[in-house]
Amino acid sequence: MHDMFTRLLQPNVNKMIKQSIYTFILFSLLFLASCISNKKTSLEAFNQDIYTPEYAAGFKILGATNVQSTLIQVFNPWQGAKEVEMSYFISRNGEQAPTGFIGSTIPAGAKRIVCMSSSYIAMLDALGQVNRIVAVSGIDYVSNPYILAHKDSIKDMGPEINYELLLGLKPDVVLLYGIGDAQAAVTDKLKELAIPYMYVGEYLEESPLGKAEWLVALAELKDSREKGIEIFREIPKRYQVLKALTESVEQRPTVMLNTPWNDSWVMPSTQSYMAQLVTDAGADYIYQENKSNSSTPIGLETAYKLIQKADYWINVGTASTLDELKTVNPKFVDAKAVREKTVYNNNLRTTPTGGNDYWESAVVRPDVVLRDLIHIFHPELVSDSLYYYRHLE
Repeated sequence: MHDMFTRLLQPNVNKMIKQSIYTFILFSLLFLASCISNKKTSLEAFNQDIYTPEYAAGFKILGATNVQSTLIQVFNPWQGAKEVEMSYFISRNGEQAPTGFIGSTIPAGAKRIVCMSSSYIAMLDALGQVNRIVAVSGIDYVSNPYILAHKDSIKDMGPEINYELLLGLKPDVVLLYGIGDAQAAVTDKLKELAIPYMYVGEYLEESPLGKAEWLVALAELKDSREKGIEIFREIPKRYQVLKALTESVEQRPTVMLNTPWNDSWVMPSTQSYMAQLVTDAGADYIYQENKSNSSTPIGLETAYKLIQKADYWINVGTASTLDELKTVNPKFVDAKAVREKTVYNNNLRTTPTGGNDYWESAVVRPDVVLRDLIHIFHPELVSDSLYYYRHLE
């Protein structure tokens, strides 16, 4: 009887022992995984080159051995910044920020994004992620069709951040536009509210392709780095094909830029984004005296002499006709480009509320800007219609 009872119990006992062993192993594995995912890596370990830009100077992406998370390093993200370096920890798989890290931690695959510049909208649109934007700065000046179609749900932060509104949005990251040391108050407040942020310094890049390359940094935030790299790589290919068209041009016209502001005329350096585009389009920027890395104001009399000689005059404020331009200043009548009707402005794609797509999507479409300029200076080389520029008549 005892033996029979033992034989009946033995299978159940064995089954219970096996279940206990399986349960122990499972919990052990889960505990081990938890320890691995929550362990901290030293900041010094993030020394592996994940992405070093070919054209942009303002960021790079670093990684560490056996770590899925990355660091985005951003350099001098506002005008006048010197030796300023900021790091952002892009967290994956529950990994914690490295020991000694004091920057902002941003979850990879950010789903709720606030854009404090319209150019960031264009970058996210290029990545197919514009639907992740929950707020912008100055929505009336945005040109993006998706944003305009969703003005009822996408919030407007205004020129300065509305922190009460921002808290309610629960963003994964705020993309900031740096305007100098005053930004310390903004970042201190965001830290206090535990809201992740990152400075984007694309507007400081001197290379047209460098500006566009920042979309790779935003792709890293979206956990879609490879897609971002793939999208970006096509831009230089298109740009270089267009640039090659002008390499053998015999006549290089001179080009004047901008209009006066108050009592001075701000002229870009010869190394600037706009000067490079003019050069690549087969023309010569007329003001060669500024070889620094920033724009400089010149006297009006000096500028008047330049417009009397320049073959072309582009980027002339808000004017859409020659008559509008002449009303800005009577001396503009004497400009060679006005007399010869070779004035062009980058305001063809504007919205009724004042948005200008040139300051938005052109950041990620430098090849289209270059094509426009080649069309203007050497119309025999390209047949496409102007996209961003209009001819003032």
